[in-house]
Amino acid sequence: MKNWKMSRKLTIGIMLIVILCMSLLYIVANKTLSGLIEQSEHKHMENMLTAQVGMIEEYVTRQEESLIAYSKTPAVRELLKDVNNKEKSDYVQEYTNNYYNGLDNWEGLYIGEWNTHVITHTTPGVAGMILREGDSLKELQKAMISRNGLYDAGIIVSPASGKLILSMYCPVFDTDGTTILGYVGGGPLVEKLKEILDKMQNKEDTAKYYMINVQTGMYIFAEDETLIATKIQDDMLLDIISQIKAGTTIGEARAKNEQGIQIANFQYIDKQEWAVVSFDNENNIYSTANKNMAILGQICILFVLIISVLAFIMISFSIKPLRYIEESIIEFSHLKLQKNEKMQSWVGKKSEVGKIATAMDSLYTAMTDIVNTLASCSASLNDMAEKMQDSSNLLIACVSDNSEATAAFAQHTKEIDCAMDMVGQEMVEITKVVSKVENQIKQGNTYSTGLLDKVEQIQQMVNVTLENTNMQIGENQQAIEKAMEELQSIMRIDAMASQILDITSQTNLLSLNASIEAARAGEAGKGFAVVASEIGNLASSSSKTTTQIQQICNETKNNIAHVQTCFDEVILFLQKDVQMQFTEFATAIKDYGSSITNMQIIISNIAQASDIFVDTVQNIQEQIRKVSDVPDSSNIKNEDILDKSRQIKEMVEVMNVIVSRNKENANEIDGVLRRFS
Repeated sequence: MKNWKMSRKLTIGIMLIVILCMSLLYIVANKTLSGLIEQSEHKHMENMLTAQVGMIEEYVTRQEESLIAYSKTPAVRELLKDVNNKEKSDYVQEYTNNYYNGLDNWEGLYIGEWNTHVITHTTPGVAGMILREGDSLKELQKAMISRNGLYDAGIIVSPASGKLILSMYCPVFDTDGTTILGYVGGGPLVEKLKEILDKMQNKEDTAKYYMINVQTGMYIFAEDETLIATKIQDDMLLDIISQIKAGTTIGEARAKNEQGIQIANFQYIDKQEWAVVSFDNENNIYSTANKNMAILGQICILFVLIISVLAFIMISFSIKPLRYIEESIIEFSHLKLQKNEKMQSWVGKKSEVGKIATAMDSLYTAMTDIVNTLASCSASLNDMAEKMQDSSNLLIACVSDNSEATAAFAQHTKEIDCAMDMVGQEMVEITKVVSKVENQIKQGNTYSTGLLDKVEQIQQMVNVTLENTNMQIGENQQAIEKAMEELQSIMRIDAMASQILDITSQTNLLSLNASIEAARAGEAGKGFAVVASEIGNLASSSSKTTTQIQQICNETKNNIAHVQTCFDEVILFLQKDVQMQFTEFATAIKDYGSSITNMQIIISNIAQASDIFVDTVQNIQEQIRKVSDVPDSSNIKNEDILDKSRQIKEMVEVMNVIVSRNKENANEIDGVLRRFS
């Protein structure tokens, strides 16, 4: 990130801060919304349970009131006092049927004596039966007496229809209110109750409900109808039964199964010992929250993008003047002292950008003054440098002359002579080697000349052979074509054989006609019949022979075609392989001759270089002889040395003046530099 621009850094920083804040907002909102959703769902379940329980109690109460009202009918009481009265029995039976028809969705209604002997029943054939005996009868009688009124046995599976019914029994008292004359019983079908409870469920509501019998631990209502009237095995419902038996009438429970975590609310109906359970899957409960959180997440991401874009635009607009300053600094780093016009509008401003622009403007002005001062100093130093250069050159010349003179006197003459002798000997050896090289070059030249002659002879032979080969290939091709034309005469033989077959066919027909005519002639035509028979045999023999000739002609034509193919392949081989190889060989011979010619040119160049080298060696030997003559020391005069010394002194004085001027220039530059802290 060291190389990233400020706008990117600030934008990314703001983006990270916004992402962090939005993430915290999302987490807090998620927790808050989840809690609110859970509370709302529990409240919804509790309200639903309250409504369902109220509906169940109202439904049961209404059914009980219907049975109680039926038990208090005077005709029922009078019949129980005189059960053998046929007239009363018929009247009550009719009344019972009418009363039953006015009820809503009941399985049956009947009147029984205290020993459960049925007097009247809405179902024909049941009257006269005894429904209970022994302990079962005692338990029923005890339950009705203990309640001193209606006994609700709860929802059971009817033995008659196999459907769920609300089993109810109500004792019939005499006018004194204490003497029990008998009882009435009825079983309202609970399908109506289930329909009512189902209608209370919202179609969009995913919550389901159970209705269970806490005392028996059996299902009353369940979504899975196969569970109805079966033993409860579900852990969540067993936990609810345990809580109810512990004294909790309204509460909640959780359980985990294959569908996930189930959350349930329950309410206990103490009178009937039933419990209504409303439950739902945790995923369904939080589905709305999850959707809302997904939307919130998308909104957060959208806000992050919008804030990042707006921040980038604002930052880019805010740091736009810094770009002008950046451009000015970059140009300044490239030693360009031209001021940026865009930056001038910010000079003198009190903002941070204005202060930087003002400082840059002052720096431009100061650097311009420095450059101008340095330019004038540079011109002065340049003039002095030229003068120093001239003096230095003269001084160097004088020193060089003195060095040469000193070196001439310092060297020992004998050492120079020995060195020259050794060099001369080496030159002699080099000359011998060069002579040997020249001899080898001459031999190589002679050999290459002979080789070139042989190559020319081979090339001539190859050209002649190639011409003969081409000519022979052409003659062979013509001869093959002529032979193939001559072989085509067999086609005429085949045509003639076809004509013979036609003649044979006509002869055979003629023989048949002659035989017929001979048969007609009788004895006089027997000789003619023999002739006709022989002519037929001759025609048959000629036909077979002609057929064999045609077969031979066909085989010969196939062989001719095969020979034609072979000849074509031979001609193609001669043209493409033999002729091409001769052509390539001739080309290679020609290239070989060119290479030998180039070799001769190279050898000639080497010979010329060798001659030049020999001349150079001889010149070197001549120069060595000249160098070996050491000059006498008396040729160097003392006056020349004194004159050179005076010149050096004068040059030194001039250089002192130049040094003084350079010091003044340095002081001026130092004064300019002191303006910077």
